[in-house]
Amino acid sequence: MTLTEQDMLSGLHGVLPDYRLPIMDEFSLFTSKLQTCDLIVLTEADETRTYCRFYANGLYQDRMFISDVSVKENLTLLSSEEDVIDWNGVQNLRKKYCEALHSSEGIKPESSREPV
Repeated sequence: MTLTEQDMLSGLHGVLPDYRLPIMDEFSLFTSKLQTCDLIVLTEADETRTYCRFYANGLYQDRMFISDVSVKENLTLLSSEEDVIDWNGVQNLRKKYCEALHSSEGIKPESSREPV
């Protein structure tokens, strides 16, 4: 007997521990995974989280939960009816989020090297 992906994910929120990352850590993790994938498959885990699976060249790479509302909205807008974000959608996400992350890193003031 084999379980379908839907069978496995139907009880996802009851099976997996609820490890929620702080929003900035979640965003950083999301952008790092985004840079190495060309396809994302989405599944609604519960009211507040979306389960994302990242693929590159047809091979599974990694997964994570997204709880940031604005990121979830953008993922939903870019996904097809099958809850898949294709290469073009991934490129749009990279432009929006990876460039934003790099530009915000560039504005950070450099810390002083003097001992406190």
